[in-house]
Order: sequence, then C-alpha cells, then structure tokens
Amino acid sequence: MAVDIETSLNCEDLQKIITKYGLKLKSYKPCRRVWQVETDAGNKYLKKSKLCRDEIRFINEAQEYLCRNSFNHIPRFGLSISGEPFVVEDDSLYILTNWYFATELDFNLLMDLKQAARFLATFHLQSAGFQPSQALPARTCWLNWPQRLEQRLEQLQDFRRLAILEKDSSTFSRLYLRHFEPYYRQALSSYQALLASPYQKVAQSASHNFSFCHHDYSSRNLLRTYDNRLLLVDFDYCLLDLRIHDLINLLVRNLKHNNWRQELYEFILTEYQAVSPLTREEIEVMYVLLCWPQEFWQVGLQYYYEKLPWPKERFLKKLQHKIDYRAARSRFLTEFSIKYKITILV
Repeated sequence: MAVDIETSLNCEDLQKIITKYGLKLKSYKPCRRVWQVETDAGNKYLKKSKLCRDEIRFINEAQEYLCRNSFNHIPRFGLSISGEPFVVEDDSLYILTNWYFATELDFNLLMDLKQAARFLATFHLQSAGFQPSQALPARTCWLNWPQRLEQRLEQLQDFRRLAILEKDSSTFSRLYLRHFEPYYRQALSSYQALLASPYQKVAQSASHNFSFCHHDYSSRNLLRTYDNRLLLVDFDYCLLDLRIHDLINLLVRNLKHNNWRQELYEFILTEYQAVSPLTREEIEVMYVLLCWPQEFWQVGLQYYYEKLPWPKERFLKKLQHKIDYRAARSRFLTEFSIKYKITILV
C-alpha cells in the first residue's frame, strides 16, 4: 500500500531529518512519493527508503565508483553529519540527493531510444570493475541464473496449484490455467537451453570483469535536464549481474508495446553495439533468456505470492495482454534466432 506522504512526515520531522545532513530547511512540498525540500544548499530530493543500511551503502559505493570513472550522470547521495549516505529517524531510513529540474525520456521517440541504448552501453563500460567493500549475496548474480530459473520453474508449478484451488471463484486463475501448459513448456525449454548454452563462459567473464547492472533501466529513470544532460536515477535494484540483463529489459519494455517488431529490436541492439559490441556468446545467452516467459511468471508472482493490492481487473488485463501478444513474441524469437544464427534449440 502506498504511503500517504502528506501525513507521514510533518514540518518538525523534516527539520530533524534535514538537520542530520547538516543543512537548514527552508521550505518543502510532497511530490509523488518523495519530498522536494529547499535547503540552505539548494533544492533537494528526500525519499524514505525501503532498503536496509547495507544495501544503501552498496548503492552509494557503486555511484561513487561511477563518478570516479567519469560517469557523472547520476544524483549522488548526500552524506549525513555522521558520514553515512542516509539518516535514521523513528527507525526509518531516508536518503537525500540534489533535485534536478528535468523531464523523462520518451521511448516512443527514436532519438530518445537511440540515446537510451547508447547511454546504457556507456553505463556498462564505466560501471564494470566495481567491487563493493561488503559482498551482498542477494546483489551478486553473475553465476546464479540456472538456480534462479530452476526456482522459478518450481514457483510456476506452485502458481498452478494455487490457481486450481481458486479456479471456481477467480476469472484470473481460470485464464492462467487455460494458458499455463504452453508457457510452462517454454519455461522448461529455456532452462534446459540455458544449461546447454555458453552461459558459464559469459557468467565467468562477467564475474571476472565485475559487470554491473542498473536493473530498472526504464524511461522514468532516464531524465533530461534543462541543459540537455542525461541522468540515470533510482539505483534501488542495482546489482552485480550480466550486462545483457539490462539490455533484455530495455528490449522487452519497448517490444511488448510495439508488436515485437523486428526493426525495433535491431535498432536498439545496433545502437548499443555502436558503443559496446556484444560477444557471440552473449547474444546466444540473451536469446535463451528472452525465450523465458518472464512476464507470465511475473504476473503469477504478483497475484499468488506478492498479493499486490490491485483491482482484480488490473491483474486480468495484464494477463490478457501477455496472452494476446504471445504469437507476436514467438515470431520475434524466431526472427531473432535466424538473424543471429542461433543454433540452440528452445
């Protein structure tokens, strides 16, 4: 459930938090789920974080590494008077960055999409080599994709069990069951293909190079400032992982709303590789992971496990949308395998 930000903090609370950063509060206003605060050091962005202290430290170290590598396209965390990249108030953690007057990129504009693809490649090049002072297993994922897909296969089976239990009372579950088998077969084939792919070589290379991912590379997290600079924001989900993970997310975010058009994925990959070419093995592994029915698994996770507080109609609409583009997605995967001469059977 979303926090009512207008009642979660009052002026006195905000003053206490800002004071812990060594700043003076002048004015403030809520903006979505954050606060825009004016201080004696300028306009700032204040956010209540759901992360733990070690995760915030991990993110701060990653962002500082990027800045040292001349990737200055991120809002750095402000440090508290105790030197931490957060402050604690009433058992909650808050982070502070500069406030930027900017607009989100629009992936429907090819120029914006071109910049996003090239910017992602630059981000990957300049973030590689990041080694956190404290290893966080949950954010170190280069070598665990087979285990991750195996766990998700088990979860899919459990989603089916839960769907059977409520099929008489749930339109969503009846629809999920009706289409479960082809999606599960594809999931199983993807997992088996990953084991037969050059994944281990790609993963070992990524771990050797300390490959890093943003993990939420979307248009809402790419901002253009008034002086035409690009900013990458919201590193809450960043982790040490294969760079193709970010690239897959960028592809799918765009393709699923554009009928999985061949010219669109070719455009994104061409622009990315103009800055940082992919290896043959990375393309093969990317194809296998693209075959995994991520969104069918994800909507099941959201409905059966996370039990997100959405109207039933929203779940049903999301599921139906995924079913509706299944044929177009299948065509895309076939075209991709032909273009890049993929020999792995999925």
